[in-house]
Amino acid sequence: MRMALIAAVLAGCTNAQHHTQADAAPTTQPPRSDASTAGGTTAPGSATPAHGNRAASTGAGTTPYLCERGVNACASSGPLVANTQAEARWLLAHGYPSQAEAARLGGMDLAQLNAESQAGNQAATVRYGVKTALSGRFAQGLAILSNAAASGNLYAYYGLSEVYAGNTPHTNRVDSAAYLRLAYLLGDRKASTALAAQGLSGVEHIAVDERAASLYQTYAKNRPPSPRPFD
Repeated sequence: MRMALIAAVLAGCTNAQHHTQADAAPTTQPPRSDASTAGGTTAPGSATPAHGNRAASTGAGTTPYLCERGVNACASSGPLVANTQAEARWLLAHGYPSQAEAARLGGMDLAQLNAESQAGNQAATVRYGVKTALSGRFAQGLAILSNAAASGNLYAYYGLSEVYAGNTPHTNRVDSAAYLRLAYLLGDRKASTALAAQGLSGVEHIAVDERAASLYQTYAKNRPPSPRPFD
């Protein structure tokens, strides 16, 4: 009976989506730092991790990520807060915004997010992809997020989870959770907290694990994890 329920959950996931964009790694190569459109402007979501890191490191650096109460005072904080300098550097390197930056980007429209993305802001690229997907252009938004993930932006997996949890014809509870599980497999231990908050049933958890294992092979191409530092 349990296997039948799992099969039903997975079948619903597959039949509802077919995952034409997200079931495998993006068909395009990971974007280069000099990627541009035919008109000479940088394509949305085209910044590489190195480009984004340079942009961020010349700005506020790691300070906005750090726990306001001091080092080692926020061990149980959310995914955008660093407990140590090492964790802050990890967040910066993998495309995560600080809490303040996430709030700033959350108030922007598509044009503003696109401009930030073109300037090399990796977190803005993720928000641009999410906002595009949830505003009626799901395939385009998914492509932006997929390219960001392929370039090494782990924060993009939170974006992929968000778009599959959104109020669209593509809503899929299992896939939403599976992308968080994939972020965990790729090194973000705090993604497990976001996953737990989804309140999945036991059967759904099994389906999510199976889906994430499949995505790790087909979507992430068995990429080695980059563990989020504990200290």
